Amino acid sequence: MAWSNIGIILMVCLLKNSSCSEVLNTTITTEFVRQPTVLQDVSAAKDFISSNEFAIVAFVTDSEEPEVKHFYTLCKNHPEWDFAISTSPEVLQHFKIESTSLTFFRQVDNTRTDLVLKEYQQIDTAKMYRFLSINELRWVTSYNSVTAVGVMASEIQDHLLLFVNNKLENEEETLKEFREAAKELQGQVLFVKVDASLKSNERSMAYFKLQKNDLPKVVIYNTENETKQFFKDDEFTAERLKTFCLGFLSGDSIDEDSEKNEAKTEL
Repeated sequence: MAWSNIGIILMVCLLKNSSCSEVLNTTITTEFVRQPTVLQDVSAAKDFISSNEFAIVAFVTDSEEPEVKHFYTLCKNHPEWDFAISTSPEVLQHFKIESTSLTFFRQVDNTRTDLVLKEYQQIDTAKMYRFLSINELRWVTSYNSVTAVGVMASEIQDHLLLFVNNKLENEEETLKEFREAAKELQGQVLFVKVDASLKSNERSMAYFKLQKNDLPKVVIYNTENETKQFFKDDEFTAERLKTFCLGFLSGDSIDEDSEKNEAKTEL
C-alpha cells in the first residue's frame, strides 16, 4: 500500500537502531534551561495533556533510576517540546503506570503510547529522542523520513496532504487555516505538509504525479483503498478544507480517475 499503516513495529525497530542516521538528536543550546512541569495531581496532569497537541510525560516510579537523568538531559536539549514529570502515586495509579515510562499523548489522533523504560536495554537520551521524533504528529505534520513512521503507523486512514515547494506564500496564515480544519476533523483526517524540496519526498510527488511547478497542491488520500481527490479551490480556508474533507469521507466527491488499481508504491 502506498501510504500505508505499518504499525508499531517500525517504531520499535527505529528505537532499537542506535545507528539510524536519519533521526538526528540535535542539541539546542540555550542560556535558559526549562525544567519539565511537575504534575502533582491528576487534575494537573489532565490539564497539561489537554493543553498540548504533543504532550510528553515521564511517569516515574523510582526517581533514583538512571533513566530519569536521561529524561532531564532530553528536556535540556530540546526545549521545543513540552515536557512534564510525575512521581505522584495518585497520578501513576490513574494512568495505570506500573514501571517508569516515557509517555506521549497526541491530540491529532487521540493516541497515547508508553515507552516502558525497563523493557529496553541501554536506554539513553538519544533513544528517547528517536522514540519521540518518529511519533511527533501535530495538527499539521511536516512529512519527512523521520515523521513518516508516525504518519504511516497512525490509525487514521484519510490523509490531507499539502504539497509545497520549500515555503508557501503567506505560510503562517495558510497553516493556521489548516490547523483549524484539522481540529474540526480530529480523529478523522490527518493533515500533512509535504515539502517537495526534500529529496526524501520525491517518491511522494511521483506517486501523485505532481511536478514542482504544480505546487502548492492539496490532495486527500485514503490509505486503505488508495482513493484520492485533489482540492480544486485556490483559496485554502478552514471551512472549505473541512467541507472538502467531509465530502471525501462521505464518498460524494471521489474522482472517477482515482486509479484504485494503481501499482502499489512505498512513498
